[in-house]
Amino acid sequence: MSLANNQHNPTSAVLVVGAGAAGVAAAHRLQAAGETVVVLEARHRLGGRVWTDEQFANFPVELGAEFIHGEQAPTHLLLKESGLQGIPVSLKPNLWWSEAGQAARPIPDLSPACQSIWQGLQADYQHLLNSHLNEDDSLGNYLRTRGWQGEALGMADVLLAQTCCAPLDSLSCQDLIREAQVDQAGAGEARIAEGYHRLLTYLARDLSIDYGQVVQGIHCSSSRVQIHTAQQDYQGKACIVTVPVSLLQGSTIRFDPPLSPEKRRAIQSFRIEPSSKLIYRFRQHLWPDSLTLMAHQGLVARWWTPAYARSGADAVIASHITAQRAHHIDRLPLATALALGLRDLSLLLGISMAHLQAECLDARRLSWGADPYTLGGYAHIPPGQAEARVVLAQPEGSRLFFAGEATAYDSNPQTVHGAMVSGWRAAQSCLEAVG
Repeated sequence: MSLANNQHNPTSAVLVVGAGAAGVAAAHRLQAAGETVVVLEARHRLGGRVWTDEQFANFPVELGAEFIHGEQAPTHLLLKESGLQGIPVSLKPNLWWSEAGQAARPIPDLSPACQSIWQGLQADYQHLLNSHLNEDDSLGNYLRTRGWQGEALGMADVLLAQTCCAPLDSLSCQDLIREAQVDQAGAGEARIAEGYHRLLTYLARDLSIDYGQVVQGIHCSSSRVQIHTAQQDYQGKACIVTVPVSLLQGSTIRFDPPLSPEKRRAIQSFRIEPSSKLIYRFRQHLWPDSLTLMAHQGLVARWWTPAYARSGADAVIASHITAQRAHHIDRLPLATALALGLRDLSLLLGISMAHLQAECLDARRLSWGADPYTLGGYAHIPPGQAEARVVLAQPEGSRLFFAGEATAYDSNPQTVHGAMVSGWRAAQSCLEAVG
């Protein structure tokens, strides 16, 4: 993997903008088909929203994307190919929930009323995914028509909407149905024992990646593509754009000729909310070894245990915070945000704040909304805009192609494997057009 230089700029190359999961997958597929590929990455590292910290603990800790979603996700085939190991994790089936301000407990240990709410919400959500809608609506409104209100909607917001990095009233039911219809990944979750970045490093091992290249403009003619960065110009025969849709919304990249009105409308249809993590390392494990997912309706709502099923691993617990909760956390001074996380963790574990503070060895916050090359978490679709993914995924002419998790209309958006599948799709379209 090389830094930018004027000697490595073949005009016959396919240019890929972005070295996240989609960009690496697209470039890997193109190169395997015999194409010359140059990847342009704004950061000085690989991975985009895949970012693994190997210094925080004695095992890899994910600062961004963390799970393989689905036991049939194509990621598992790549693990076998690369010799990496998956660690199965049961999340929602093993949920611990805090009822009425009490310490979190497994669902079977909660009151019958709370158990009934969660079971009913899951049943109605599954009913939605098997439905046909005449008109799109928000997930929040759908649940209200099923009779849910108050505490139940709060639970749905944490466990159904926040996992999509969205508020309950901002999620398109039709987009959720579409994903369920094309889903082939199945249930079940897993982590990569060696860290997610190891998988992308494996796929990128023979790629030419020019780091520190912030793309400012893309000019397409009938025969070639020219890309302008602050450092230099690149020329190629085609381009695949894989940057987050949030950057396309902000006109960070100028397109010449301009993108079609349909493409621009699709781009502006997406909603992007902040996504943050609070991660803590303790002197010893203060929670049961079986704990995988713990939640409540508080500010720092959802927690999981990155050290799960890792023998001898440091005691690390993390919270993933999205949407309006992340807006609040991101505005706070670092020490205040970390203290609020400990406060909620104290409630959930039933351990005094003083004891948690005494046992805490290290903590950090990661705010993707503040990252200039993501400007938030995964994109979601609001009601009435369900076709935006399909339109965003379409090529513009025969030289310009698009990939990324937001374009994953034929897979699972908001997942790493969805991003990779989109990269493979864009690579195939590119090969058919100019290969």
